[in-house]
Amino acid sequence: MTRWLRGVGALLLLLALLGGVPLLLLAVGARWPTTWSPRVLLQPDDGTVLLALITAAAWSAWAVLVVSVLAELLTVATRARVRIRLPGLAGPQRLVAGLVVAVLALAAAPAVPHVGLPPPAAEAQPRPAPAPPAVGPRAAGPTATRAADPPVDPSTVVHEVQRGDDLWTLAERYYGQGRDWRRIAAANPDRLTGGPDRLEVGWRLQVPGALPVVTAAAGTPETVTVRAGDTLSALAEQELGDDRRWPELFDANRAVLDDPDELDVGTRLVLPLEGGPGVTRPEPEPEEPAVAPAHPRPLPPAADGAPPAAPTTRPAPAPPTPEAPTAETPTPETPTPETAVEAALPLAAVGGLLAAGLLAGLAARRRRQLAARPVGRRIVHPDPATVPLEAALGRTQRPLTLRTLDQALRAVAAGCRDRRLPLPALQLVLLAPDRIELRLAAPAPHAPVGFEVAGAADVWVLDRPGADHLAAVPASDELLRPWPTLVTLGRDAENRTVLADLESLRLLQLVDQPAAARAVLAALAVELSFSPWAEEMRLTLLGRDARLPDALGAHTVEQTVDVDGLLDRLERRAAVQRRHQPQAVLGQHRLDPDLAEPWAPEVVLVDHPLTAAQTDRLRSLVGDQPHVTTAVVVVGDVDAPWRLGAGDRAGGAATTSRLEPAGLDLVPQALSGAETDGVLELVAATGRTSTGPAPWWNVEVAEPEPPPDNVTYLGRRFGGWSAETRGEGDEVAAIRTATALAADARVDHPTLLVLGPVELLGATGTPPPRAARQCLEYCGWLLEHPGRTARDMASALAVAEGTRRSNVSRLRSWLGADAAGEPYLPDAYTGRIALHPAVSSDWQQVQILTAGGVDRAGDEALRAVLQLLRGAPLADAAPGQWHWAEELRTDLISCVRDVGVELAGRALEAGDVGLARWAAARALAAAPGDELLLAARIRTEHRAGNGAETERLTLQLAGQARRLGVDLDPATVTLLQEVVEGQVRARMA
Repeated sequence: MTRWLRGVGALLLLLALLGGVPLLLLAVGARWPTTWSPRVLLQPDDGTVLLALITAAAWSAWAVLVVSVLAELLTVATRARVRIRLPGLAGPQRLVAGLVVAVLALAAAPAVPHVGLPPPAAEAQPRPAPAPPAVGPRAAGPTATRAADPPVDPSTVVHEVQRGDDLWTLAERYYGQGRDWRRIAAANPDRLTGGPDRLEVGWRLQVPGALPVVTAAAGTPETVTVRAGDTLSALAEQELGDDRRWPELFDANRAVLDDPDELDVGTRLVLPLEGGPGVTRPEPEPEEPAVAPAHPRPLPPAADGAPPAAPTTRPAPAPPTPEAPTAETPTPETPTPETAVEAALPLAAVGGLLAAGLLAGLAARRRRQLAARPVGRRIVHPDPATVPLEAALGRTQRPLTLRTLDQALRAVAAGCRDRRLPLPALQLVLLAPDRIELRLAAPAPHAPVGFEVAGAADVWVLDRPGADHLAAVPASDELLRPWPTLVTLGRDAENRTVLADLESLRLLQLVDQPAAARAVLAALAVELSFSPWAEEMRLTLLGRDARLPDALGAHTVEQTVDVDGLLDRLERRAAVQRRHQPQAVLGQHRLDPDLAEPWAPEVVLVDHPLTAAQTDRLRSLVGDQPHVTTAVVVVGDVDAPWRLGAGDRAGGAATTSRLEPAGLDLVPQALSGAETDGVLELVAATGRTSTGPAPWWNVEVAEPEPPPDNVTYLGRRFGGWSAETRGEGDEVAAIRTATALAADARVDHPTLLVLGPVELLGATGTPPPRAARQCLEYCGWLLEHPGRTARDMASALAVAEGTRRSNVSRLRSWLGADAAGEPYLPDAYTGRIALHPAVSSDWQQVQILTAGGVDRAGDEALRAVLQLLRGAPLADAAPGQWHWAEELRTDLISCVRDVGVELAGRALEAGDVGLARWAAARALAAAPGDELLLAARIRTEHRAGNGAETERLTLQLAGQARRLGVDLDPATVTLLQEVVEGQVRARMA
């Protein structure tokens, strides 16, 4: 009743202020003068001027009120995504926000369960017992605590407001969705007078009907890692003892799960405690087991297909199942949670920054391979066994987080440079999705714009609002990174990524089992080699494993087993640096671009036995004052000032270790032996300069054996693969089909388009309401891998079996059936999954058009290939998707590029400048900046007499080579000399 009265009163007050005040001013306020003279201020006032000033002030106050109301309504309407803070209007906005919240509480009140009193039979009020702080799915946030006088309803949580809290994030934590913030606002009308986003630290807010949150028992909550074949119901039966408890598992992991049917291999799920929900909520006394709350807790939405349960119990839906029963996987082939796919590497101990840096490095190396590839050749692809690894890396990577961290560190450097402040002594970085915390070795009270100083001035914090300033920092991209030895050590109990500046730590010892320590050392080596700042430091591996330097082929990474020789070199460098009086913070030198190179740090990773004398020399090298730009990480006993436990990985999962003397408990980042082998194979394959013959270039291809291949079906339909068996009419039919696809015309059977944004044409079924892009990826995989098993598919796509079954069922419904009623994705009763032979793709059309070789195909066929191109291959594939198709993507790019070069060359020979220009420009959409295509464009524009365009393309080609760090082909150099200088420079024989 009180809430209703407050809401009605607030509504009436707002109406009076917004509507009544202007009516009152119009009625009794002074009229605005039609003329004005300064003499009025010098004459005795009869009250007219005073009344006019009062009226003007009243109108100004009313305008401020209107603007404040509109600002608060915009904040509420956008769910707190748009927040307008007007200078000098904090007071009026706070008052208006309280009125708005009170009015909105009227609408939210029916959805909030009433907190009733206990039955009269209850002789004592329930009192809560002390409990540890709660850790929710978003464990990085503040903890829920118990009020001194808790509410009676056992479903109500009392949350103590911490710095950075707002109602939207609290609703996300306790209800799983931010739009339920009104439930919290309605339950706390006496507290929430500052608006939905202005909460005072220390407030205790009642959160009625909160979802269960897992409590950290004995330090950290128990977790389980999703493996191939896992489902929520299977995990609930395995870990909780009852498959009907899968909704509890889903509720406890809403931060990482959007759909109970879709589990990604490698996902870490938090297990709910057996003792009940882990939030600090009041519980009835043991002596009153029969007393129930007057109003039961509202139930969370049930999963799809789950039957409703009684109001007093949790729903118990059936385990997730495919949308339609299928027989694609026979009983002997069905994987179980205990039978993981051997090829799937979950990378459970690998962080998102390592994965993002590694994939970015591999992509850059592939671009260099493609740039240097001759026409008619194909780059060497990695071993197929690495496909699951690359797919898992794609799902693990966090490229946006890596870029934000890089921008933050550059912003610190720019702020210190511009304000002439000393660079802070960074030791550790704690990285959360919405917060970056820099822990310093010494207090630094002056932080750059966007950062907040916390603790004893030894912690700088950057949150989401502060991150908005990073892009506006002038010239920060031109600065070198001040801490290039920053590397991931692991994840802490709050799932934050913990990074350390090895240069600041100087000497780090990896303790515990040698095998586990080597796995941590391998992860350090890979991340340091592929981080965005890898070019700004030097890495030396002291040990017998030279595979990474050999595969990488970078001048900044080397390997040695000569301990004394390495120490001699490092001691000579240290002596020179000490003579030049290094700064207290070594990164200060790197703010000066003229001094950055000699003060570049060097990290030594030691996996080699050391003698006592060598150990003493090593400690003296990094420990003596003044400090130098050398950091060492050692496996073994060296009595280092910093120590990290590598954990025990005997069971496949790492245990929590401690980083001393920081006192941080974390799960170390590590690469197992199999994962390291896979990473090294990827690195080596992307660094090879050798190429193989391309199947699309003057190669005769024989029809494959059954099971039926979709390309084989198309080949039979259009006359076969080779030029000898294909007639002129068949080529015309193939060209006609390709033209229809290019025009998005109607096709007779489902056709997947991958030469641009991925689309599906010709399907006769109903598109799925969700996971449509995943279904397209599954269709692409089946087209490229016909006749494979369900286990092969789950392994290659790096998904759990339940997710695979659901998406295959959706794809089957989407594809539909042909005119004869035959499904385009038949049930796999033989255990082998294959699409209907009529299902095809535009890539397979390209293969048909170039079956006898690009150099032997007709001009119309090559033109048809380029007409199929709608952009870069797989243009709209999101990060983490289609990683199994990297070989396919590079083949698509390579084939289209060769078609463009060949057709442009033929057109120039025939004098058709327009066709040559079109062919090269069209192919550049698939291979931007390609040297041979740009050379074809230069020849074309030079032939057409277009000097300005020729010059522009010449500069573009030279700049492209510089960015990739490759030399131009000698033929290209000759071409540029001809078109720019008019002749080839003389060369001595």
